[in-house]
Amino acid sequence: MKTLLFSIMLLMAATVFAAEAGQSTDGADTVKLSPAQIKQAGITTTKIQQQSRSQTITAPGVVAFNAYALADITTLVDSVVHQRHVHLGDHVKKGQKLVTLNSTALAQAEAAYLQARAEHHRSKQELARLKTLAGQNIISQARLQQADSNEQTAHARLAAAKASLYSYGLSRNDISGLLKQNRYGLLSLRAPHAGTVVADDFRMGQHMAAGSRLMQVIDESHVWVEVKIPESQLSEIRRGQAATVLLKSDNKKYSGHVINIHHQLDPATRTAGVRLQIKNKADALHPGMFVQSEISVDSAGNALFLPERAVQRQDNKSIVFIRNPSDNKGSEFVRRVVRVGKPEGGFVPVFDGVKAGETVVVGGSFSLISELMKSSFADED
Repeated sequence: MKTLLFSIMLLMAATVFAAEAGQSTDGADTVKLSPAQIKQAGITTTKIQQQSRSQTITAPGVVAFNAYALADITTLVDSVVHQRHVHLGDHVKKGQKLVTLNSTALAQAEAAYLQARAEHHRSKQELARLKTLAGQNIISQARLQQADSNEQTAHARLAAAKASLYSYGLSRNDISGLLKQNRYGLLSLRAPHAGTVVADDFRMGQHMAAGSRLMQVIDESHVWVEVKIPESQLSEIRRGQAATVLLKSDNKKYSGHVINIHHQLDPATRTAGVRLQIKNKADALHPGMFVQSEISVDSAGNALFLPERAVQRQDNKSIVFIRNPSDNKGSEFVRRVVRVGKPEGGFVPVFDGVKAGETVVVGGSFSLISELMKSSFADED
């Protein structure tokens, strides 16, 4: 009953529409409209074009830290925690102080460096003085050679002392500033890059052996997403392919690309891990979150694409209306049954029923369907 009522309503609408402009139909699948009708119905058209057809592979994924942007903040010398400058969860800048340590071994190394520096300075001055005297034939060449040897030895000791300080983690500026300090043995560990403190496991006054990790700093501007791809689809995945992930909590998509494909299958699930690197807008993605990923794989060849709204359903068939190319007035439209694929970004691939270059109706198809129904009712009468 509802279906009959709906058909009658369509017929009435079509009758009114036709009466206003007085158009006629020609053929069971052809509709002719006057220019006034075309304007009133809001008929819009576009040309069918052949485009490169892309495919996507979807798979669930889990967010993880970008390990390439994760830095361990480690002491390189036995020390005691002297002062904390940041806390867990703080955002830090590159070069910012994180923690200051106090080390007896470092203090001794700094003292050795200052002593070597002073000895080298004296040996250079002595060598310069003796060169002047040797030029005046006041001293022998043997004495000058001995002074030169002493200067080279002092220089080597200074270089070794400086290398020792570098190995403990001091920077060039730290070493240059030693002469201005009143206290030695203090070592400040700094952030190697901007990021967030994600690990902070130490106490004030705690002894830290060389090699101990105090903190971790992560740059969260990009994260990894680990996905599992079935063996049957693995051959389609390539490094560099575009990818997106959908976070269900905010229904937003985040873009990135494939950076790694694991070379070992899970024997139980017959899947392989694929790693995506995703831009983490507004710090919305965090390790452990579940997301849905889409990977754009290589082109599946060319296909004809139509705007999705150009395709209508009638009698359980997909149909479109094509402007009759033999009609110079552009007022005749032909119904075509088409075979279509899955919609992709507002467009739908068409495999049969139309060809490239034809003009398809995008808007106003409802009025054309009404005209066809009216014509079929008239034929039955």
